[in-house]
Amino acid sequence: MIKSSVILILKTFSDEEIKQFEDFLNSPFHNKNTKVLRLFNTLKEYHPGYNDDKLSKENLFKELFGNLKYKESYVRNLFSDLNILAEQYLQYVHITKNYTYEKFLIEELNIRDITELMDKKIRLFEKKINLEKSKDQDYYMNRLFIYNMKAALRTDKTLTESFLPDEILNKIKILLITVMESYFHLIIEEQRVKIRHNFVFLKHTLDYLKDHLDEFKDSPLLIIFYHLWLCFFDKNDEKYFLKTKKLFKTHFSSLTKLDKQNIYSVLQAYCMNKIDKGYESYNKELVNILLEILKFNAVSHKDDLIHLNLYRNILLVCCKLKEINLLKKFISDYIGFIRVESRKSMSAYSFAHLNFHQNNFEKALELCNEINFNDLLVSTNENLFFKNDIKKLVLMCLYELNSTESALSHVDAYKHFLKNSKVIKEDRRRKYNNFINLVNELIKLRINFDDFKFVEFKKKVQNTKELIGGAWVMEKISEMEKKF
Repeated sequence: MIKSSVILILKTFSDEEIKQFEDFLNSPFHNKNTKVLRLFNTLKEYHPGYNDDKLSKENLFKELFGNLKYKESYVRNLFSDLNILAEQYLQYVHITKNYTYEKFLIEELNIRDITELMDKKIRLFEKKINLEKSKDQDYYMNRLFIYNMKAALRTDKTLTESFLPDEILNKIKILLITVMESYFHLIIEEQRVKIRHNFVFLKHTLDYLKDHLDEFKDSPLLIIFYHLWLCFFDKNDEKYFLKTKKLFKTHFSSLTKLDKQNIYSVLQAYCMNKIDKGYESYNKELVNILLEILKFNAVSHKDDLIHLNLYRNILLVCCKLKEINLLKKFISDYIGFIRVESRKSMSAYSFAHLNFHQNNFEKALELCNEINFNDLLVSTNENLFFKNDIKKLVLMCLYELNSTESALSHVDAYKHFLKNSKVIKEDRRRKYNNFINLVNELIKLRINFDDFKFVEFKKKVQNTKELIGGAWVMEKISEMEKKF
């Protein structure tokens, strides 16, 4: 298989884009080299994989030049020319799929001082913009462009005063949306890893919005972002969570895919923060949000694949809620959407959890040992969460199987793993360490049961607020209570 930049580009082309690109190459304005067109016509026979053994530079040279002596420099130069044309085609596609084309045309008419036609194009462009329901940054940037171009048409500056206040307000809207959107990444990062960010400027922004909210009622995205942030900073956070969900549902169809992704991500972060604080009812809220993301295809992934973090989150919440039928259906419906190189390990990860909840502990343990974490996410930080999940699952399996020595050995290894992690948040580290210590005490109580120690242990578990896996520990306490 040939390694080339142009092949990487061609692989992304749909069948329709392949036809358009051929038309692009046939145009003398773009391409006067007929051999480049012949090279493309040969390459397109291998679309979309471009991985046939017959696809080699030597075979391409023979196709193009017959029995002439092979010269790699000829092929290399043709590939370079085709790559330049493919990049130009991508630029053309990008410009024509949004409003950039119209804006470039208006700017060029302004440069050439063709004012009558420019005025007509501005009015047509403004009519299009006014139909936009998604009032995001691009919408307000396009409105500012209209103001600037209208101003360029006016020689009497007093005429600009009628729309100058609107121009200023649109700039404020762009700033507010951009600030709130930018901080989303920080709140999500805080939820995932050990890091703290400064939100002082954002809080000032929210205070300003609170005092001027009536001015922004025509911007649903801005209002949704505002209420979404109050979920994190207002004492009535649960009220604002419900309000955000209602606003999100009302304006869902008018939002861009990127806006939906941002909102869903922050709603997840809010639910997980509430769960970490002991509000277990938010597990149901979380799984509903995650399943909505899949239902509405709100997250873009290459080739319609599901991201491993999203898959993991849904699976773990199903386990936590003991929704076994939902868990089975989810695995069945979506394991095929895991990228091929990760699918075997993610399948073992998935069925290990399913078998555990079906009391097939030996099978679950066997599947845990089949996982190759290097096949999962590229980032070590992200792989950390999968490794932690399995270490926790292995410990529970060993306890259930009454494998005392192996369980005690695993306790030490698990503690060492948590201690060495540089990115896990301190509160999560404490919760997992508390879980390990309690399981360790459970094991010792099962070996040498003592009524007094058991009562004290039960109180300790009930009073431990920072704990992950507490429901399972309480189940084991109940079993021990009945047995002894």
